[in-house]
Amino acid sequence: MSASATATDIPIVILDTNALLDWRVFKDPSAHPLAQALAEGKLRWLACPSMEQEWHQVWPRSVFKRWAPDPMLTLTVFQHATFVDEPPRCPLVCKDPDDQVFIDLALHVKATWLFSKDAALLKLAKRAKQQGVQVMSLQTWTGMPITV
Repeated sequence: MSASATATDIPIVILDTNALLDWRVFKDPSAHPLAQALAEGKLRWLACPSMEQEWHQVWPRSVFKRWAPDPMLTLTVFQHATFVDEPPRCPLVCKDPDDQVFIDLALHVKATWLFSKDAALLKLAKRAKQQGVQVMSLQTWTGMPITV
């Protein structure tokens, strides 16, 4: 972040549970630029309590055991987020009710990016982009410039 940039200049990101799995469980290299940008203050990750609750229900599932998730990495991932209140319902409807909160928050806070690999959220990408939010996977985003 440049010396003259303020917190309101920093792009806001929303991370759905799939993006968090890529980062903290699968340790996907495409998540490294995100982690670095968050650590350097070049991105602001906003989350609400229901997102954290979903995360703690998903990552411990037995299907992920073969990746041997590090409990400290998975339990502390939300220390990188700034918490906000639960968002109001937005006009875009996600076919997966569990994922509605991600698009609701992204549009409510005018996020730059909503990172997801979830098909139901990706189907909303075109309409979300018309409202200023880019919905895409971390794999698609990797390498895109961050301007502050």
